[in-house]
Amino acid sequence: MRYIVCFLSLLLSTTLFHSCTDVAGEDNLTTFQDDLATSFLEKNPAEYSEFLELLRATGVAELLNAYGNYTCFVPNNAAMREYYAKTGITSASMTADEIREFVYDHIVSAKNVSDVYLSSRFPQARLEIPSMSNRFITIRSEVVNDKVEIFVNETSPIVIMDQKVHNGVIHTLGRALAAAKIQLPGVIEADERFSWFSLALKQTRLEDELMAMNNNAYDSIRKIVDPTETGIVSKAGSQNNMVYATPRFCHIEFTALIESDETYKKALSAAGFEPTFDGLKLYAASIYNRIYPEDANITDITDRHNSFNRFIAYHLLDRGLLRKEFLGDRSVYYTEPYLSESIWSEYVETLCPNTLIEAKPATISQRDIPVFNRFGSNPGVRILAEYCDKRAENGVYHEIDRILTVEGMSEYLLSKRIRFDATTLLPEMATNKLRGNYDKSGAGYGYIIPEGYFKNLTYTPETQMEYWGTKGTDTNMECDELLFFGKYDFKLRLPPVPAGTYEVRFGYTANSRRGVAQLFFDGKPSGIPLDMTKSATHADIGWKSDSDLKTEDAIIENDKMMHNRGFMKGPGAASVNGARSLRDYSGSLRVVVFKGYLDAGAHILRVKSVEERLDREFMVDYIEFAPRSIWENEGTN
Repeated sequence: MRYIVCFLSLLLSTTLFHSCTDVAGEDNLTTFQDDLATSFLEKNPAEYSEFLELLRATGVAELLNAYGNYTCFVPNNAAMREYYAKTGITSASMTADEIREFVYDHIVSAKNVSDVYLSSRFPQARLEIPSMSNRFITIRSEVVNDKVEIFVNETSPIVIMDQKVHNGVIHTLGRALAAAKIQLPGVIEADERFSWFSLALKQTRLEDELMAMNNNAYDSIRKIVDPTETGIVSKAGSQNNMVYATPRFCHIEFTALIESDETYKKALSAAGFEPTFDGLKLYAASIYNRIYPEDANITDITDRHNSFNRFIAYHLLDRGLLRKEFLGDRSVYYTEPYLSESIWSEYVETLCPNTLIEAKPATISQRDIPVFNRFGSNPGVRILAEYCDKRAENGVYHEIDRILTVEGMSEYLLSKRIRFDATTLLPEMATNKLRGNYDKSGAGYGYIIPEGYFKNLTYTPETQMEYWGTKGTDTNMECDELLFFGKYDFKLRLPPVPAGTYEVRFGYTANSRRGVAQLFFDGKPSGIPLDMTKSATHADIGWKSDSDLKTEDAIIENDKMMHNRGFMKGPGAASVNGARSLRDYSGSLRVVVFKGYLDAGAHILRVKSVEERLDREFMVDYIEFAPRSIWENEGTN
């Protein structure tokens, strides 16, 4: 996560925020230690009486006058009057539920004082902890007239920041936060720049796919397994009965990557097509009917295999991703070497059947700016910085600079190793800001996630599933992992890859806390049970360090010997404290779970414990698909 404190320290002047002096760190904050949040607002009625009225109407005023840890984004009176004038409502016309939701949108409640969001902790993305209304708040900074301005949820400027009170901090807003109440298709429709794409969503009926918001089934399950919302005791023997939180909610969101009408017109004219909406359909057919000739005669554009339907669906993702979130939240020790090797990629399944989109960092210095489908002479597609992160109630959309299609992707993916961190296979991890995150309130470093949370991961009632977030100390691919305990039996849906012959590998780290399980690929057993307690140096595996082997021939021979036994060293990515790569760590292994032909559909990895012990754990780090052209001539990564 990239913090903006250094940026603020250099550029913020005392005149930018008229009641704030230095904001570089806690030592320089204006502190009102004698006040709690509500009492501070009460002492400044000229600024806050309008918002205070709503606090009192909901009873939240009493909450903020008690001990806790609150980050309050409080609109001043001018901002509230502007909000009433713009919306045509008043405090008197709002229902109790509307007032409560409005107030909750502006407050973040944390369990620990260290999780209060002073400006020095602002990320250039979503806050890790959602508001009391279970909505994520975004932070954006920009330089305006040589001064830094910080905006909350894109459009609400902070005019006074870091007013530290006894139970948290207050940031004064110059505009009230107006939470998006319209779902993604409606927000796109309201933006006149994208009238063609909006019309396409309607005609293809893909807009129907973008209307979900919440996993209500999970809400019901959580009430049963964690009724007091205080967490669940881990079954892992190594955890010493530690309590892990359960996720508070399971939102369902989508992301749309959209070309403007003008971009379409220019591209169509350049390609020899009429710059019209019907011309766009013909353009889509010229690409997708060539890629899928068996479906070229499907004229019904509501059919998911029609060329125009595929074209639009390829722009849609089943998770909510801001621009800076496409490339994940990686430990710097993983990021640096992968950037230098130019192989850092993230893959996301699209709503176009059996297709993937690839995101890479734009450059080594622009590692949080994604470029999509850049390969060969194709320069790729980028999100326009000036028109990104546009929020809806159930997702986000971004304008892109060129027409995005799946053209060339099958050939490209068949020429490289496709590696998925396990979290990227679970859309809910990104949407609900779990990936790279962990519960900081307890002794644990993760969450216990009850069954029913994920659409691509299912497990039996006897299975306890846990996610460990990024701590920067775990020796695995991205310093996070999925763990399973008890008499575990789970199925993980793997994403579709282009049809072809592959070797499918499963990456993990071995140690004495792990267990023994039978793996199945598409319903068929994958060899003998995998014993994760065996480190790579075990005689059955035969790992030797590259430094001990010394010569390239010896290294290659050791790799071949391990591969013949169904194992591989970890990839050449740096890990703990940048001191060693996973390849150099004897606990990091890849096991081959399948070799053969795969069709273009999704596939299932099943894992079932074969032990009677309930305190052992099974760890999932990453999955990779290596086409024949790769595994026959594979290097050390």
